[in-house]
Amino acid sequence: MPDATDHVAIATYLKYGLNNAYSGNKLYARSCWQKYRYQRMVYEDLDILLDMLSCCERVAYVQQPFYNYYKHAGSTTLDYTNPRLFDIMTAYQDAIEHAKVTYQDAVTYCVAKRILINLATPGFADYLAEFIELIRQLRPIFEASPSIMSDPAIKKICDYAGQLTLPRRFICEREDWAQSWHQYSRNFKTIIPVAKALPADLRQRSNHFKLDYWLLKTLFEQGGLLILGTVKLHRPFGRLRAGGDVLAFEGEHCLLVGAQPRSPLISELLQQLIVGSESLTELLTMVKAQPERWSACTHKIRLVDIKDWLQ
Repeated sequence: MPDATDHVAIATYLKYGLNNAYSGNKLYARSCWQKYRYQRMVYEDLDILLDMLSCCERVAYVQQPFYNYYKHAGSTTLDYTNPRLFDIMTAYQDAIEHAKVTYQDAVTYCVAKRILINLATPGFADYLAEFIELIRQLRPIFEASPSIMSDPAIKKICDYAGQLTLPRRFICEREDWAQSWHQYSRNFKTIIPVAKALPADLRQRSNHFKLDYWLLKTLFEQGGLLILGTVKLHRPFGRLRAGGDVLAFEGEHCLLVGAQPRSPLISELLQQLIVGSESLTELLTMVKAQPERWSACTHKIRLVDIKDWLQ
């Protein structure tokens, strides 16, 4: 702020303040902390500071700096591979949910602006799907905010709500195959396909083909991430879930198939598995090697090298 003042316009500070959600640059009346307590989470100050400010009667500003903040290389909030950073989604939800009605619009505007800053930060790219889903959840609140709707730059946040994200399901032959994926995600369900009726063409085939069919059939019906082996991740995988169907390869070996329910690609793979002689692994290798053969159902498919996510 250009000048010290005894009466900060709280709505303006909530909307445009560069340091409003940091707790170390403030002195507080003791009474402020009779209501508020830090949660055991990362971004614990973002979780409550906007709420606290919205309930204050008076905020003053002192221009002189009394506090030095050192960002060291090992800081949790600078290590974007740390899955604890998922807490930022909770912090944003809490900030909006708990804000005083008088300043609901200002807090909502602040949250939208901060999310857009996060989305423009390269390190947060691995949380892209989670941000899209958060925006989708908050979209009615954003669209009800006069401040957001009157600001073309911030209003663009609603465009993210229409982007695809793959369902939060892991489909795999063995539950331990999903262990590393669970470590870098939240609120995912693991599905182990169970034996069901088979097409006549598969009844005399080996158990390996039958398992491939049940895995693909589950992916086709429910959507999600089909895990095809054990991997060790070292970072979240929100970029893999953001968008249409995805095949993730390590070299020539496909380790992950991500798809929406009723995916045309998965439908075609099922048909080829039933009438052809290739296994699922061989079919996926063919998709990568001969994309023109699959062009009718792969125009939205993403072929990704997964090595950047592996330890």
